Amino acid sequence: MDALAVLNGEPGDAGAELVVLGDSVAEGRNDPDQAGGWRGWAGRLAEALYLPEDRVVNAGTPGAGLAQVVAEELPAVRHLRPRMVILSCGMNDAINGFDRVEAAGHLAEILGWARSVGAVGIVAPVPRPPLLERSIISNFRKNRILERIQIINEELSRAARAFGMEFLESEAVPLVMDQSLWAIDGIHLNPAGHAYVAEVITQVSRNLLGEHATAS
Repeated sequence: MDALAVLNGEPGDAGAELVVLGDSVAEGRNDPDQAGGWRGWAGRLAEALYLPEDRVVNAGTPGAGLAQVVAEELPAVRHLRPRMVILSCGMNDAINGFDRVEAAGHLAEILGWARSVGAVGIVAPVPRPPLLERSIISNFRKNRILERIQIINEELSRAARAFGMEFLESEAVPLVMDQSLWAIDGIHLNPAGHAYVAEVITQVSRNLLGEHATAS
């Protein structure tokens, strides 16, 4: 179920078990679904967890940064009470620039909502995209983007800890640096990349949901 369906109040939205927030990588760009649209790591994850489509809300939006997640995606899902929330965002912030204090505030609002509804949460890190090696950009700009990636990951990790969510350290997804997992544009994952990320998140999700059920 997409964010538009949630806004329109289509049947089944109140029972959402998984909510995904973020950018075009969260949306599933470059991993086509045979039924139309994008499958992506989120769709693959839902399949691995045996979640029916009407229990999954993927609000991922192309080009979104943290500010857009708060301004547009969060209002579309705020009424839901999912068991799990996954945030995959920050690449566009790193490329275009962001204010660190504002980013921290956006993360607090997103993860604060997730905690308030009793959901377990996973926060994905921002990887170093092959785009930086494939594009003709100055070393200055490349270094600035790398610096922002480091900063945004620090904020993602800090916010996840503060709100009791799981931050996927880079060590948890080591193969994501393999260029064979990326699309030709160097900024989106290809189907193999989405499959790899889904595999990693599936295991983390099962652990978290199991712990959550035990704690309940």
